[in-house]
Amino acid sequence: MRIAEVSRRSGVAAHTLRFYEDAGLLQVARSANGYRDYDEADLVRLDLIEASKELGLSLEQIGEHLAVLRTRSCTDVREHLAPLLAEQVRRLEAKRARLEALSTRLGAAQADLAACPDSDARCSSECVMKRQHPDR
Repeated sequence: MRIAEVSRRSGVAAHTLRFYEDAGLLQVARSANGYRDYDEADLVRLDLIEASKELGLSLEQIGEHLAVLRTRSCTDVREHLAPLLAEQVRRLEAKRARLEALSTRLGAAQADLAACPDSDARCSSECVMKRQHPDR
């Protein structure tokens, strides 16, 4: 398959496919005229790369995982991938906690703003959003 067909079938832009090749994530055969010649295995590998990106793995981590996948046992693959996924879960949980705290702060700011009186006078400190201190 040529790059245009792989791009169409995978939904991955041609420039991204070339980037993945330059980064060593895809090893694409070349035809006699120098054109990239993809096969079905490249589509499977590309699907794995895209799925790994969706899980938040970096391109470096994906490259390491692909190397393990290519040369090691299923047990080794699992042992390599498990801590990477656990770290992504930890990061996601921390981000979720930050987002929940932000949501609470935004709700309080909206309530404070709604409670500000209508006045033509210069605004006083009651209408200013207040920083929330964890020790108070």
